[in-house]
Amino acid sequence: MSQIDERKGILSGIFLLVCLHIAAVILGIIVLLIYISLVGNIGKDNYIGFLIIWSFFGCLGIAQLIYVLPAIFILRRWRNFTQVKGVIIGAVVTALLNGGCWLIVYSGMT
Repeated sequence: MSQIDERKGILSGIFLLVCLHIAAVILGIIVLLIYISLVGNIGKDNYIGFLIIWSFFGCLGIAQLIYVLPAIFILRRWRNFTQVKGVIIGAVVTALLNGGCWLIVYSGMT
C-alpha cells in the first residue's frame, strides 16, 4: 500500500469520526429537547436533566466510547485498517482536547 493511500485512509477515518461526533451531538440535542418538553424545565433540582447535558456535552471524550468502539470493530471486520487508525487518532485527539478544555474551565473556577 502506498503512503498516499494510507494517508487517505487515515483522513477518511478522522472524517468518519467527525461525522459520528456531529451525529452524537444532534442526538444529544434531540434527547435534551424531548426531555425538556416532557418535564418542562431543567433547574437546579432536576438532576436527570443535568446528567443528560453533562453526559452528552460535558464528557464527550468518555461518551464517545459508545460509538467509537463499534466503529472500530466494524472497520476491522471490513479490513479497513487505515481507517481504524484514523478513527483512533481522532478519538485520542478529541479526548485530549476535551480534557484540556475541562482543565481550563475547572482551573478558572477556583
